[in-house]
Amino acid sequence: MNSRWQANKIGLINFWYYDEQEFPFVKGRILLRGSNGSGKSVTMQSVVPLLLDGNMSPERLDPFGSRDRKMSSYLLEENDGREERTGYLYLEFKRKDSETYLTIGMGIRARRGKPLDKWYFSLTDGRRIGKDFFLYKDIGEKVTLSKKELENRVADGGRVFERQVEYMEYVNRQIFGFETADEYKEMVDLLIQLRTPKLSKDFKPSVINDILSDSLQPLSDEDLRPMSEAIENMDTMNMNLKGRREAKQAAEKIYTVFNKYNKILLYDKADRYMQAQQKLQEALKEQKEYQDKYADCTEKIRQLELRIQDLNGKRETFEKEKESLSKSDAVALKTREVQLVEEIAQHSKILAEKNKFLASKEEQYRDVEKQVKEEEDRKYEKEKEIDALLEEMQDEAEQMAFQEFVFMKDELCEKLDEPYKFDLHRQQFDGVRKNIQSGFQILEELKILEKQKDEMLQAREKQIRELDQVQRKIAELEDLLIQVENEWKEAFYKWNEDNTELKLDRDLLGRLSTFADHYDKTSDFVTVRQKVGDKWAEKNAGIVTDIGAKKHEWNLEKEELSRVKIELAEWENQKEPQPERPDTVVRNRERLKKAGIPYQEFYKVIEFGAGLDDETCDHLEEALLKMGILDAIVVEEQYKEQVLVPVKGCEDHYLFAGKPAEGKSLLDVLELNENVNDIFSNQRLTGILSNISYGGEEMVSITSDGTYHMGVLTGTVTGEYQAGYLGIKARERNRLVRIEECKKRIAEIEENIALIQRECEILQQRKCRLEEEYKCLPDDTDMREALNSLMEQEREQEQLRIANRKLEEQLTAFLENIKNKKRAVLEIAEKLYLTCSYEVFFEAKNAAEGYDKALIGLKSDHEMLVHSVRYLKDRKQHLEDLDDDLDQIRYDIAEQERQIKRQQEERESILGQLALTDYEAIRERLDTCVSWLKIFPQELQKQVAEKTQTIDKAQQIEKDQKTNEDKISLYEHRAGFFAKCYESEKGLAYVKLPDQIVDDVKHIQEYLATDVKGMDKDSVITNLNQVYFENRIFLTDHQLTQSSLFEDFDKEEKIEGFSAKRLDISARYQGIKVSFTSLLTHLEEDILELENLIKDGDRELFEDILANTVSRKIRGKINASNIWVQKMNRLMNGMDTSSGLKLSLRWRSKTAEKEDQLDTRELVELLKKDYRLMSEEEAAKLSSHFRSKVDEARRSARESSGMISFYQIMKETLDYRKWFEFQLFSQKSGERQKELTNSVFGTFSGGEKAMSMYVPLFSAVVAKYQGGREDAPRLISLDEAFAGVDNRNIRDMFRLMTQFGFDFIINSQVLWGDCDTLDALAIYQLIRPENAKFVTVMPYLWNGHGKELLDDEESVEQRGIELETSES
Repeated sequence: MNSRWQANKIGLINFWYYDEQEFPFVKGRILLRGSNGSGKSVTMQSVVPLLLDGNMSPERLDPFGSRDRKMSSYLLEENDGREERTGYLYLEFKRKDSETYLTIGMGIRARRGKPLDKWYFSLTDGRRIGKDFFLYKDIGEKVTLSKKELENRVADGGRVFERQVEYMEYVNRQIFGFETADEYKEMVDLLIQLRTPKLSKDFKPSVINDILSDSLQPLSDEDLRPMSEAIENMDTMNMNLKGRREAKQAAEKIYTVFNKYNKILLYDKADRYMQAQQKLQEALKEQKEYQDKYADCTEKIRQLELRIQDLNGKRETFEKEKESLSKSDAVALKTREVQLVEEIAQHSKILAEKNKFLASKEEQYRDVEKQVKEEEDRKYEKEKEIDALLEEMQDEAEQMAFQEFVFMKDELCEKLDEPYKFDLHRQQFDGVRKNIQSGFQILEELKILEKQKDEMLQAREKQIRELDQVQRKIAELEDLLIQVENEWKEAFYKWNEDNTELKLDRDLLGRLSTFADHYDKTSDFVTVRQKVGDKWAEKNAGIVTDIGAKKHEWNLEKEELSRVKIELAEWENQKEPQPERPDTVVRNRERLKKAGIPYQEFYKVIEFGAGLDDETCDHLEEALLKMGILDAIVVEEQYKEQVLVPVKGCEDHYLFAGKPAEGKSLLDVLELNENVNDIFSNQRLTGILSNISYGGEEMVSITSDGTYHMGVLTGTVTGEYQAGYLGIKARERNRLVRIEECKKRIAEIEENIALIQRECEILQQRKCRLEEEYKCLPDDTDMREALNSLMEQEREQEQLRIANRKLEEQLTAFLENIKNKKRAVLEIAEKLYLTCSYEVFFEAKNAAEGYDKALIGLKSDHEMLVHSVRYLKDRKQHLEDLDDDLDQIRYDIAEQERQIKRQQEERESILGQLALTDYEAIRERLDTCVSWLKIFPQELQKQVAEKTQTIDKAQQIEKDQKTNEDKISLYEHRAGFFAKCYESEKGLAYVKLPDQIVDDVKHIQEYLATDVKGMDKDSVITNLNQVYFENRIFLTDHQLTQSSLFEDFDKEEKIEGFSAKRLDISARYQGIKVSFTSLLTHLEEDILELENLIKDGDRELFEDILANTVSRKIRGKINASNIWVQKMNRLMNGMDTSSGLKLSLRWRSKTAEKEDQLDTRELVELLKKDYRLMSEEEAAKLSSHFRSKVDEARRSARESSGMISFYQIMKETLDYRKWFEFQLFSQKSGERQKELTNSVFGTFSGGEKAMSMYVPLFSAVVAKYQGGREDAPRLISLDEAFAGVDNRNIRDMFRLMTQFGFDFIINSQVLWGDCDTLDALAIYQLIRPENAKFVTVMPYLWNGHGKELLDDEESVEQRGIELETSES
């Protein structure tokens, strides 16, 4: 976990009267003191709030809240000669427990007469302004950086912002960590209010409630997520239920007509089937009748043929008899009498016909009279019907606002009996009806579109909620990433700080720390590890080199130890010491040995004389050593040329005898060794010693002080040399010395070896530590995980944004479509003079349909009326004609009666004459013959005709019988076909039949006859199509499809006026094709299921979520708030003010707003209980309370017309902060406690007022800061802090601020802040005498015990570090 950020330093560069000024904090605290106009308020407001959010609004710069102070006036004054000035402000933060720094700031460029330019920046790579980062360039004078120069200098070590909002969000995200920018802004606004409680007129006890309530933490979206999801689910289910109900309602409308259609089809097919059966039975019965009739005809023909033969025989007999009788006179009279009888009969017949015709005409006349009366009655009824239709049409015309009706009615009624051209009116009406239909169709579409719009708005709201959730998640993950980045940086700095070997220099440390500042998907930790690895490799190489060197040194020391031990052994084994010789000398002497050339080393054959003291011996041997004589070799003269031949890689010094020196020589002070017992050697050595002068100035000479001459060369000795080679004693002494030196050297070497060993071990440990420190380099695993989570959310956000943009585009187009349709329907409504509403147009549409039917009826009735008028006119004319005809017939009858009378009189005369003759005897027989012969042709003709008729009838019967056989065959086929149609239709089971109905076609047909009575099949089909297409839109999810059944039946059998084909409606339910009737069942089941789910969801919302989950969250918030209030009361009760003023705070619950809602006190008591442990009555109360709140929220959401979502209102409703109100109470010594009202507040002293304001406001700030990250600084500012508060109370105020853990910057004219309740405080005395153009800053430091005057601001920072270090 990161340690807390702490305000560490503020700085002002080229701002107001500051050139370059820093104010270090000490333990996060600063006090600016000075007189009015010294700049303490300017300095403070430049930090809080300006650098916290970058908002330069004038009212925020002025502690009094006025708009008089403008930022430009701090850079360019009116009388300032400069035209342009650029200044910087910055605030440095530091981690409390590590050397991690972060700086925020802003640059401001003022140009006279132009708007301010401003930009913002941050440093995150550990560089510090004034240390290793500067906001100016030094070119002989300090010139502040331009924005571009700042960007170049900041580079990857931070950020530069142009927009204030981005800067504010960055500061919040990087330092404070509030969930939203709004919360951060609220915190800054609260700090502004806190800054000047004494001076702001709004600060009074009545305002404290609002400030403190707002400081409480509301329920977060995460807390409300279960409720949000439940509401969303319920909204979805309610929307689905609404859709299902609409679908069911639409389906029922379709089904109502579809059922009629099914019934009429089943009835029709049943009826057709029964008719076919009936016709078949009738045809079979007719066939039997034909067979019987044909048999009768055959018998009758046979009888008639016999009768004709008999008549012909009789004719011959009677003709012969007549001929014989006709020759008598009586016969002539009789003939005339017969003729008259015939004529009388004929006239009587005519008379009868005339009478009959007269009766017929009279009957006809009566019929026509009756027709006229009936027609007049019908005409009257038609006129009544027309009046009724016109009255009905008038109502419908009024509903349609169809004013042409009035004109039509007037014209029609004016000449009602005459034909009327309805075409023009029909044309006018059709136009209006078309507009009404169009308007209604648009409104119907708008109704559906509004539903779709609601769905789209819900979908958009859901998307917005999802986007908000993702945005919040992104903000959380961004904060987490920043926190992880900061943790990595702090861990990185801490890692470097803790390292002893792998210590990165400040520059590299700063550069590498920026890796976290710009961490993204392209970031590769390998680069950091590689740079650290390079440093590790460099350090490791140095250590390895040191180890190698030490090992080499150890080996050398070992070798030296072996060599010295060998040397010691040699010295101890009587080895004589010998001077140091170069390898070339050693090689030369080995060469001489191999060449067989004998030689003697000079020092081995010479001894010091007895008279020489040690110092002289030392000087003499050292001089011989320097001259090269001491270790020179003496060779016989004969080998001189041979040894003096130069040999590469060999060198040596040779001694040959020369001219003896004058005066004293070495022969006088040196002696030959006892070992020189060869006379020749003795001579050579004596000669050599005598050649070297001792104390003289010969070419080769030595003096007693060691000065020597060799030709032009003169040399001196050190005087520190100790002789050890000349002489056996000297060499023995030297050997012992060498033994001691070897032992000492061995001890030294062994000590060195041990030291080297220890150093190697230390180096090895350093190497291991270096390796371990390198391995402990903090990696980017956490950052990578946080970044991946953030990128995943950003990808999801982008997908949601794309979907949201697409939906917004669709919604925009959709709304534009709705707008266009509304505009179009509004134009139609205006044209029709109708109110533009669905109900009005629905009524107008129905009225138009009624009007249309009425108009058709009116036209028909009027045509019938006109026809009736014409008919009446015709009938009346016919009556007149009949009158004429009757007169003529009556005249004809009279004429016939007169003619008959004349003929009857003539016949009576003839009968009188016949009576005087014998005619009677003849007459009887002649009459018989004449009568029989007279009727013979007729009888014969009758018999022949009857025979012919009977034959024709038989033939016709035979023909009809054959035709009937074809009909029987056809009817049998038709009956089978109709049976098939009927059974197929019945088999669909679309018509529900009662169980008590006998399952046969007759009973079913009789049952359906009542239901389909008055139905017209074509009208039903038209109505079905209309209802189908009007309601299909509500069933789009179920993919209604119209199809045809039994089409193949029509192909199989074509019957005029009948089609087996029928319309069928199918649907899809859950992707499966189902019949329309079963869809209704499924919809009913869905509705029931959704209602149950909604009930369950409702229960879950009210019981599991609101009354349990959310209430638990609220309970936690309320408990935390109560604890907070208790804590504040303890703090306030523990304060000892000089006036004895005691403050306390009460968080009082409000009363219920409605009867079905609980008082807050009762609600809180219930919320304190576990829902599972509540009684049924308590659970019901809690549930009822939340139900009431939810209902109220739903109403508010509906009344807002979609401007506010139900979720937002519910969030507001469940804001527990509004269930309570804060009350401040005060109590003075000896007085009772009373509520701190505005009037009581007015009686307080200045100190008491400040105390009663600061205490609750400090708590508000603490609560507000709790909404940020735990590592956020708690920075506040106070202008004229604690003015009017006495010193004793000031101690308590500082103690209170310390206990709250505030970082603060305060100013005062009088305070020093030297209170024992503060352990440290940076104090800056600002001096600006007589409104000078400069500010002098005198830094002080309060160390908890005394006030220190320091040299400069850097000393304040250093002393602050010392104080913190001493405490730790």
